[in-house]
Amino acid sequence: MEELDIKDLLIYFLSKSVQFFAIVALVVTIGCFYSVFLQQPKYTSKTSIILTGFSSNETSSITQSDLTVNSKLVSTYQQIVKSRRVLNQVIENLNLEYDTALLAKMINVGSVKDTEIIEISVTDVEAKKAYLIANEVAEVFGKEAKELYNLSNVSILDSAEISDFPSNFNITKQVVLYIGAGIILAIFVLFVFYYFDTTIKSVSDVERKFEFTILGSVPDYSKKKKGTMK
Repeated sequence: MEELDIKDLLIYFLSKSVQFFAIVALVVTIGCFYSVFLQQPKYTSKTSIILTGFSSNETSSITQSDLTVNSKLVSTYQQIVKSRRVLNQVIENLNLEYDTALLAKMINVGSVKDTEIIEISVTDVEAKKAYLIANEVAEVFGKEAKELYNLSNVSILDSAEISDFPSNFNITKQVVLYIGAGIILAIFVLFVFYYFDTTIKSVSDVERKFEFTILGSVPDYSKKKKGTMK
């Protein structure tokens, strides 16, 4: 019985192929329209800082002890970058209209694996503002880290640059996602119609739903008669 149901379901889906592709096309069309005309572009600028020696006056090379301490400070420094102490200064220095909570959401801080490099990226609807904020966060953080730990082990590795292209636009990836969403929606919609369709279309439907044994059936000759009429 389960095999028969699955077979009927597949046959039903094949018979509704036009509706299936229509739903997928509709979802893709709506998604592309949103991406092109409604989605607000956002720009991301990234700067990176590196933990170096502990004093700018030292002439000796960095020791293994320095590297060990640096690696332990990476996670701490990541939290300091998005602290209110740093962000309040950034807001004040750049005369931003953001509060610290909103600014913190715009900033992403991460570390490069097995290194003492911390990456700071800022995303904003204005490319220039993202660039200014990223560089200012790095500058303020360097000063605050020195004041908090009395260490001079923070240096800017790469300054941020103004991004020319939106970071939240990836047409290829978005179209693939829209196609996937359309397929899922089409399968769901057609399955719901199939599941709640109680009409009887064939002899096998009668046998399955009423558990009757069909001894015979009357063929429909109306179509044949219409075809032979002149």
